[in-house]
Amino acid sequence: MICMNGKSKKVAMLFTLGLLLILVFYPNRINRYINRQIRIYNTMPNNELDGILFQKVNLDKTIKGQFTSLVIGPDHKLYASEINGQILRFNIQPTGELQLEHTFKPYGDLSKFTIGLAFDPISSSDSLIIWTSNSETDSDWVKFSNSSMNQDKIDWAGSITRLQLSSETDEVLRNEIIIKGLPRFGPNQENFANSIVFDENGKLYFSQGANTGMGWCDCEKKQKPFQEASLSATILILDTNKLPNELPLDVKTKDGGGNYDPYQNNSPLKIYATGVRNAYDLVWHSNGQLYTTINGSGGNENTPTSNPKSPYYVPPLSSINYKGPKNIRAIIGAQPDQNDFMVRVEQGGYYGHPNPLRAEYVLNRGDIDVENFEYNGIEADTNFRGFSYDFGPHVAPTGIIEYKSKVFNGKLQNCILVTRMQYNDIIILRPGGSKKDIVQDYLGSDMGLVLDGGPLDLIENPINGNIYVSGFNNLTITLFKPIRKENFKILSSTNEEFNKRLKTGKTIFQQNCQTCHGREGQGAIAPNLINDKEAKGKENLKFIIKNGSANGAMPAWKNKLSNDEIIEVSNYVLSLKQ
Repeated sequence: MICMNGKSKKVAMLFTLGLLLILVFYPNRINRYINRQIRIYNTMPNNELDGILFQKVNLDKTIKGQFTSLVIGPDHKLYASEINGQILRFNIQPTGELQLEHTFKPYGDLSKFTIGLAFDPISSSDSLIIWTSNSETDSDWVKFSNSSMNQDKIDWAGSITRLQLSSETDEVLRNEIIIKGLPRFGPNQENFANSIVFDENGKLYFSQGANTGMGWCDCEKKQKPFQEASLSATILILDTNKLPNELPLDVKTKDGGGNYDPYQNNSPLKIYATGVRNAYDLVWHSNGQLYTTINGSGGNENTPTSNPKSPYYVPPLSSINYKGPKNIRAIIGAQPDQNDFMVRVEQGGYYGHPNPLRAEYVLNRGDIDVENFEYNGIEADTNFRGFSYDFGPHVAPTGIIEYKSKVFNGKLQNCILVTRMQYNDIIILRPGGSKKDIVQDYLGSDMGLVLDGGPLDLIENPINGNIYVSGFNNLTITLFKPIRKENFKILSSTNEEFNKRLKTGKTIFQQNCQTCHGREGQGAIAPNLINDKEAKGKENLKFIIKNGSANGAMPAWKNKLSNDEIIEVSNYVLSLKQ
């Protein structure tokens, strides 16, 4: 029995009282901390995805470039847009490898910052019509020595361009700017008109990035009092049937000195959804839903106010009739960093990034997501539609596709695959339920879907299930081929280095783990590791070994094993599951 003196009892009582006060008055902070520290993935629940593996294939070293979008055309060739505006066409070999066929230069020797790339639904193998999103300016991402940027174009330099490419040569047969005057500004010149997708009716959608961190002036030197525009932080929809005969269509809005009104019934370009801070990519799923990812803002940014008497107040557009609360205060230096999310985009919905011009004042879910006292009791905007999936902070989800191949007996079919730039991997999400939100998630790293180099975009060849991923940092495209699990084990057994590390992991296991978990991981006084769902997934397993189990039954080993030893024993435990 442990005896405590009077001073120790007083300290313990004060500690307990402090903890109770935190739990009562700051439950949101506690929940946020726990969720950020412990990410438990439902990796392979009930063995649903057991047997799924991909083999990484490093393609020819001549395939080099900062590729921002990948698509497979109606001619069954792979097209890759480079960040400087060039488009590369590759023949897909029977092995899945790529062979460069043509390089298209729509802007000649000039560079235009390019992200989006999508084929028009009316395209065919001999009529290749492709749309791109681009900008006249460079950014913090990349600097061009041959950009046509000039000062009066910086703020409204975003464009949507329609091209027709030759099916036989590298000639660009047609080059039209369809839309110009998209907002393109902010402290870092880093958020743009992003990826493009068409729906089944031929309407074009793209995400337009935000111009601020949290909706109001980032207040950096020489910055304007506010920086959001009417069209920023949105999903925009273009009805090409309403385009005027004279192009390009200038969509610079009144807040920028233009005349375009996206709220008019006959406007070709309209706002489909708002509050989408910076969605790199989006996909129309076969379930009829539009999904996109949101990169959350860093902390210490500023939010707007709905109080007309505040010196920070920015009045909404005259066409906006705001009837909401006027007690939403501005925050200078909002905390913490916001998480990254996936949303199921509904027309007319709001998704958390404020814009005072549209009378959208509340950041994300209000008090749930913001620690500052100004948001105490503040609820989400009445039009906030919620998040479908929470990636956690600083994940940088970028490319997104629906996996359509029937390989692996269709186990991955209709799952959503998302590249996570900061984790150098792909995460697999399954939509379902009455709302068709994300109901299950799986770590792609367990299936071999991991690479170095900052994965940015991806595309699937639905014929064979091959996945191609562009690496922004490693300047290439990586191929992932579906393989049978038993074949993977044979390949591994011939790898001398792999076997050596596996043997090391086995030794560590025998010396430290088998007393509790059994000689072959089958379980003894501790759980069976072969079938233990909680321990599945390399990152999750490493976390548990390092920090101990959540219920305290297993101790932490971070002070007894080195990081390399933890990795090697994790690999050995995962090999038992094969």
